[in-house]
Amino acid sequence: MNYAHIKSIDLNLLVIAAALFTHKNVSKAARELGMTQSAVSHALARLRLSFEDPLFVRTSKGIAPTEFAKNMERELLAWIHLGDQLVTRKKEFDPKSVKARIVLATSDYFEVTVMSRLLPILAKESPGLQISIRPTLGDLPKKDLEEGRVDIAIAGHYSEMPEGFFQTKLFDDSFGVAVRKNHSRIQKSLTLEKYIESDHALITLQGDFKDRVSPKLKRARNITYGTYSFTALPWLLQNTDLVLTAPRRLLERYSEFFPLQQFECPVDLGSFTLRMVWQSQTHENPLHQWFRTKLKEFK
Repeated sequence: MNYAHIKSIDLNLLVIAAALFTHKNVSKAARELGMTQSAVSHALARLRLSFEDPLFVRTSKGIAPTEFAKNMERELLAWIHLGDQLVTRKKEFDPKSVKARIVLATSDYFEVTVMSRLLPILAKESPGLQISIRPTLGDLPKKDLEEGRVDIAIAGHYSEMPEGFFQTKLFDDSFGVAVRKNHSRIQKSLTLEKYIESDHALITLQGDFKDRVSPKLKRARNITYGTYSFTALPWLLQNTDLVLTAPRRLLERYSEFFPLQQFECPVDLGSFTLRMVWQSQTHENPLHQWFRTKLKEFK
């Protein structure tokens, strides 16, 4: 494509020409454009030099296009309309009209705590939007993000971001303890001694049994069950005497549907920050911007 001719013209002048075609009056065109009449007249003079034609001539009713200008009017107005659509497409984004899919790499912790509440909202505000969840079991899925197989990665364990990625905090969470009601050892209170003496379930995304609590206890917990799943545990808890140490938001969701007891963790495990990460290619995408805003509403 040869850009030499278009580069020689100030494209803002074409917008002024479009206003002159529409109004056939310099004063009215200036008013619509928010310019002075003299500025529009000056722009018209530059247009005449660029096209080597008068373009508009004065009449008793204002101005009228020359034959040369008449021949370009339809194409020029169509070009301006298309340019306006391209510029305003982002501003006019309507989630209800979307037919698209967003792929998240995350865990079922996020599905339980956020997606279970967000989906009814999305069904009303963007019924044509599909959400696909893929597991994230460790490091940031950098290649999948770069190659478009994943749109957003969400976890609480991603380290420093590589160049070309964006991240933002979704929320903080801390840790609590849950057991079934009528637990054989733990009833109305959870002492450190009871905690240490109990059998424990462990959430382990990598499948190892590395215990991050025991070093703070200075003695090993008895871990008898390990799983990568955040969603199977309430069934296991209500049928066993296992003790689960897990994020508070997760335990709160469990307790809405299962007969569980929650306690303060007798060991200070601090907190973690859940973050979402996305690639620069989708940073300005109107749908993705809107969706990221919806995610951030769940504090």
